[in-house]
Amino acid sequence: MSTELMTQDAAASTLLAYAFAGGIGEPEGKGVSYALIGATPFTFAWSAALEDFDAPPQPIDRYRIEIDRRSKEVLPPQPIIIPDSELAEAILAATGQRLASSTRFTDGALSISYKVTVQDDPGVAYVVQLRHHGRVASMDFLMAWVSKNINPRILPVPPVYPIPGELQRQEATGMGRQITRFISGDMAHSVYPRLSHDERLVLVQKIALAIQACWCIQLPEPRLIGELIGDEASGLRIGPDRHHSLGGPFASVREYLRAHIRASFVALEKQQGINEYKERFQDRIRCFIDQHLDDIPLVVEDIPIVAMHTDMGLHNIILSSETPTEIRAIIDWEFVASAPYASLHPMIERLFRKSAANLFGPEFDRAHELRNAFWDSIPDWKRWNESAATKVFLQWSRFGLFMKLEPQLDEDMPEGEKQAFWEENIRVVEHMLNEF
Repeated sequence: MSTELMTQDAAASTLLAYAFAGGIGEPEGKGVSYALIGATPFTFAWSAALEDFDAPPQPIDRYRIEIDRRSKEVLPPQPIIIPDSELAEAILAATGQRLASSTRFTDGALSISYKVTVQDDPGVAYVVQLRHHGRVASMDFLMAWVSKNINPRILPVPPVYPIPGELQRQEATGMGRQITRFISGDMAHSVYPRLSHDERLVLVQKIALAIQACWCIQLPEPRLIGELIGDEASGLRIGPDRHHSLGGPFASVREYLRAHIRASFVALEKQQGINEYKERFQDRIRCFIDQHLDDIPLVVEDIPIVAMHTDMGLHNIILSSETPTEIRAIIDWEFVASAPYASLHPMIERLFRKSAANLFGPEFDRAHELRNAFWDSIPDWKRWNESAATKVFLQWSRFGLFMKLEPQLDEDMPEGEKQAFWEENIRVVEHMLNEF
């Protein structure tokens, strides 16, 4: 047996090979979603599932899979579930009510979900989510803080019901349970493409106000860049970035941009199936990173560092089924950060574009009116959005964002369509390299 311990990258490759070989079900026509749950000196633990990415959202069978770093052995997969007995215990502890029924519910990317009803109040339902990435105790604190301190007509958040002792349980098991009130309605990402232009104009203004409400939260000084964490004992504090595994917390915007660009290049090096792109750009990008990251202009330090729900896209906004321009709730507060306000630019930009696999789809008709409606709703931030500091920040952050290509799942795509698929990536990268 080899004495060399398996690396995380090697373990991920082994996990994918295991899943595509049928280890967790029939893989035909499906992709594998996976995430690291935990690591010890001798094991990696993963959450993994087979997903049909073109199918409507539905509950997915997820498995906990451990890989022995010494033997390279994949241990038998264990279903990630919450048994009814555990659901009943958690609901009683958090709400004081008795479980009546439970059904699997649409999952998030990093969680599994159950919709439950209770005997004591048949008109009330809850969502119980099992999370491995989000710090559930911090999520509960932050959501409760937002509900208490921000106008719910601007930034509505589902009520949360903390489970006693959940912080210690998550630290011990790597998985945390969160209970929120079930909010009925339609997910905005499924409704938005069908809205009229006038309806989109109304909705983007409301989304702008919700984002601004987060940006105006008072952060601890000095304003560092990283994950925003909260608890009753300490209030708000900033920790290392876990969303993109950048490290930190960072004391300067330039330091943050350097970490962002370096992490993107590491991802580019690992990306498979883009050999032509790598041959054209990889060495040039490496040279650029080695020689020019100290050239980020000082003006980016003027960018405001703010609180943000970094995943407040249409997929995490619940709209009224009767009035589709009414926001009923903003959910999934797993990724909350203290960061430069303009780092939300890609998410905001998607409000003005059609959905696309490369995350940069064609603009809606009259997209300029949607942009104007968004920024005119928050005029102080519109001025920042037009500033030199923001323009320079976006130049460097977009270089990191577009450096790594989104994978093309259609292997038979003609070469011309491939180039169109990556057109914005190539344009942004070439512009930056040519400028220097």
